[in-house]
Amino acid sequence: MTTGSVEFDNRIRDWAERKKECDGLFEQIKNGEGEESLRYFALRDSCKELRAEILRSAKLAGLTRERIKKEMTEAGGQTTTTPNRKQVRKNARP
Repeated sequence: MTTGSVEFDNRIRDWAERKKECDGLFEQIKNGEGEESLRYFALRDSCKELRAEILRSAKLAGLTRERIKKEMTEAGGQTTTTPNRKQVRKNARP
């Protein structure tokens, strides 16, 4: 990234760590560990808020949404395609 890259890099890394933890909690819940559901919902919401904040700040700094998405994808070690939510829910049911 360009100017302010340290701040953006740190925020994106923070988002990626939260996202990975959130994904792990979701897997635990799917496996019947319902006591983690409150933590999962709180973490999921904080991930959404942080992602929106990162995108908003990046736009104000003149960076493109695509550039930030690319950085977030690289930080998270995830692919750029996401599965259809309905398909995920369908597959998650026992």
